[in-house]
Amino acid sequence: MRDRGTGGSRRARGPGRGRPGPAPNPLSPLPTRSAVRALSCLALTLALTLTGCTGAPHRAAPKNSATATMAARSPQAVELPGNSWPAELAVAPDGTVWTAESSLGFLASVSPDGRITQHRLADALHAPSLDPTYLAVASDGSVWFTCPNHVGRLAPDGKVSLFDGPVMGPGSPDAITAGADGSVWYGSASVDASQLTHLTPSLSATRVPVPLAPFAPHVTSLTFGPGGRLWFAESPITDQPSEIGYVDTGGHPKVWLLPTAATPVGSLVPGPDGALWFSETNAIGRITPSGAISSYRTSAMRYVRSVIAGPDHAMWFTTDTAVGRITTAGVITLWPLPGAQGLADLVYDARHRGFLIADAKAAVLRWFPMPA
Repeated sequence: MRDRGTGGSRRARGPGRGRPGPAPNPLSPLPTRSAVRALSCLALTLALTLTGCTGAPHRAAPKNSATATMAARSPQAVELPGNSWPAELAVAPDGTVWTAESSLGFLASVSPDGRITQHRLADALHAPSLDPTYLAVASDGSVWFTCPNHVGRLAPDGKVSLFDGPVMGPGSPDAITAGADGSVWYGSASVDASQLTHLTPSLSATRVPVPLAPFAPHVTSLTFGPGGRLWFAESPITDQPSEIGYVDTGGHPKVWLLPTAATPVGSLVPGPDGALWFSETNAIGRITPSGAISSYRTSAMRYVRSVIAGPDHAMWFTTDTAVGRITTAGVITLWPLPGAQGLADLVYDARHRGFLIADAKAAVLRWFPMPA
């Protein structure tokens, strides 16, 4: 996930979105923003001419993705191709909303006037799907994404590039967040190592090792917090505790294991109170820069997926079928969202004063206006 501030690019999945030794401060770029893996590899049948994808480091065919001819989005929902499983969202500076269609191997963009463009991320080398999960919009307009064994970039001109090999280190890339200079950070983990990688637009990579939680090969969220620290969350594949930590501007990591009662962490984002807020399976968590941890829940909260900072000095989040708000004092309010089947990420649209929410199971982006 990514740095997920109010309407910034994440998920971040970054929330969206330093190193030892004498190297320059690697955390100096400020972020513009900080999941669910694909269910299956499905072919997309649309009346569109789409961009081919490349294998690293090859380039895509020099054609831009075609734009589907669709009606402007309704106030209630933006429909996407069936089985697309949109789980992660990011917002570009021009208001375009991007989503990773992880079951199809596509990225989809929805312009402010409702035009939907499908950007294919698969070719003969990687057919039928690359299963993109996390994404972030860089300051130069490029959309970066991660999928198993690859980091990818969709350039503003529509070209898609995939990077592996020397660019990537051990482990499959997970959460990603973008910096103001066009660079990105992403996390990766394996059973042997866990690291954060700083990748510049010229593909210069610098890696920061971080302590590995037991049996926790997934970096589920990245975000920049107070003091320029890069925060991260790792979740296990067993019933072991999740962990949250940061790397400071000098490259020094600090990590806290969550209480055993806590469940795997989804998104992690800075709040208006100077603390970091995160989603657990059935709760919302909070951790201060000094490591004090709190957890908030109600009996109606099930499958909490994403949390962002709202414009009202409160945090907003999704459950499986509802939108929630939690104040910095821990007061929770829930609004069931009609028709919701499996809500995931959400972003705030300041121009229309409301939230656009990915419903992964229904393959739509749902609209939720800010309550009066």
